[in-house]
Amino acid sequence: MRIKRLSYHRRGVSTVLGTLIFIGILFSAVVPMLLVMKQADTILEQEKLEISRQDDERSREDIDIYAYPVSGSSQLEVKVNSKCEVPVNLIRLWINNTKVPIDITVLPMEQEKILGPYPVPTEIGTDSEFSVKVTSYRGNVYESQSGIIIYDGSEGDWYTENLRVVVIIGSEGSGWWGLFGSYRATLTRDSPYFYDQQSKTWTMGICMFTFDVTETGPGTYHLLVERRTGGWWSPQWSSIYEDDVTITWPGGPSVIEVYL
Repeated sequence: MRIKRLSYHRRGVSTVLGTLIFIGILFSAVVPMLLVMKQADTILEQEKLEISRQDDERSREDIDIYAYPVSGSSQLEVKVNSKCEVPVNLIRLWINNTKVPIDITVLPMEQEKILGPYPVPTEIGTDSEFSVKVTSYRGNVYESQSGIIIYDGSEGDWYTENLRVVVIIGSEGSGWWGLFGSYRATLTRDSPYFYDQQSKTWTMGICMFTFDVTETGPGTYHLLVERRTGGWWSPQWSSIYEDDVTITWPGGPSVIEVYL
């Protein structure tokens, strides 16, 4: 009888030990695997969040660049205007197919950041065309708003595709009327004569006017920007900006932007 009791006792101990060993193996193998999987999921979510943040910043990047020749030389300068609330790190500048490594940060809303000058190949008696663009760290590419810049080798003069005056009325300048306003802009010049008046009604957020002055050329123009203050039954216009703007091309950018 005593032997049987001892046998039963040993079997019970063996069962308990086996169960404990199984549980130990389970915890030593499965639990670490679960922890690793959990950590991998966390890393994946962090990567997704980082990619989403980078995509958001990439979409929020917004700058304008204007290339123009340095007076009396065969070099180009590039003016950068930031129109966004994130810093933009420029890493490459392209002049035609020539890559120029750069490392320049344009601060949020920074205006008239000048890059260069950069030498370009020009020859007497030979016409040359140059297109300029820059690449940001986030992968955006911005082309010069001046278009193609042309060097006339026979006359030694510079020409461009575009001469423009651009008026931009943002939310800061328009206030509440930026959502429910009507604006008109008038650009004039006496000699050579130029007159153009544009109007936009019920604009949303940003109102922009573009005046092409390529034919009349560089010089000083008079700009008047007005906002309608009366109702549709009795429209009245109130001046919100009036001043002269000067295009100094080729001694400066071929596009002048006026921010309100």
